[in-house]
Amino acid sequence: MRVVEVINVPWWNASAEYCVTISDAMAKRGHNITVMCEEGTPSCKKAVECNLQVDTVLNFRASHFIGDLFNIKNAFRTVYNDAQIVNVHTAHAQTMFIAARALFNLRYKLIRTRVDSRKIKHYPFNKFSYRSVNGIIVANIADQCEVLSFTDLPENRVKIIHAGVDTGRFKQIGDKTGERRRFNIPRDALVVGNIARRSPVKGYDVFFKSAHIIQSEIENTFFVTAGVNDTVSLDALRDMAASAGVLERTVFLDYVDNVEELINCLDIGIVSSTGSENHSRITLEYMACGVPVVGSDVGDVSELIENRKTGFVLKPGDFVALADAVIKLLKDRELREVFGYSARKLAEQKFSINSFAESTELFYSEVIGWKR
Repeated sequence: MRVVEVINVPWWNASAEYCVTISDAMAKRGHNITVMCEEGTPSCKKAVECNLQVDTVLNFRASHFIGDLFNIKNAFRTVYNDAQIVNVHTAHAQTMFIAARALFNLRYKLIRTRVDSRKIKHYPFNKFSYRSVNGIIVANIADQCEVLSFTDLPENRVKIIHAGVDTGRFKQIGDKTGERRRFNIPRDALVVGNIARRSPVKGYDVFFKSAHIIQSEIENTFFVTAGVNDTVSLDALRDMAASAGVLERTVFLDYVDNVEELINCLDIGIVSSTGSENHSRITLEYMACGVPVVGSDVGDVSELIENRKTGFVLKPGDFVALADAVIKLLKDRELREVFGYSARKLAEQKFSINSFAESTELFYSEVIGWKR
């Protein structure tokens, strides 16, 4: 298959990660893949690191919209004249490639992938835009329902494809001593971790309220937070931990490059988000490392976790239920091990990179075969 994946975001987010991951996976399956992106962005750098073909011909600025249309025309009548699929991962790219195809009678089939948490804007042109693409990929049931309700498209045009996790990189290790030493975590502690960017939507207040209850029940518990800076400061997190009485038993980390090493320090992984998580990478990473997950029922979390088999799914914001689930797992080592083993198996069988690529490949093939 000849495919062009288009991503234009200036930061590394769920859409960028989804785009580069599927591009890499499809390329490794023998498909001819090009990532069209802005030069110098994290998406561009990651794609280059994966040895993917990269094209930075488009400017992606509103002021250069007309110029980009002609750049698309020229590129898809020459270099990409045999492209069968263009998969756009942002609204701006969607508009550009719909307009270019209509204006210049280009032949590619157009797919829109939506994995961020923003809702569709309900205005007439947007409905026309979504009806103009050939297929839509979403990451969870709620998003599929939203798209179908807004567009009135046939259900087969809107496909749920959960992202995959690299089960070779993210895997369980036997002895956690070295990793815990690296992150200054006591070797014999019971460790509960919340790995997420520092944002209100990630529910750090919920996490620390539950930590207060957990610590009062099980003294030998340590808590770990890690993630990039957002709108919640490190000082604010420290204040939350102090109010919960767990400041001295909490490790605060910024972005961790080899996050799989940190995950392998944990006994339980937490997703305390009150929103977001449309494509919950960290849930899959916990699972692949054999770590039971206690997560909020937001985004695709409940579609990844098998409730009471690989972890627990709870109502968002319910810190008491979160604490109760964590305490149950901390008190029962055998249950933790069973959940962790089952989580790893589920990641291997259902959410591997290969499964991700196969599902995408099948949908691309279906779209290519449709008359429009």
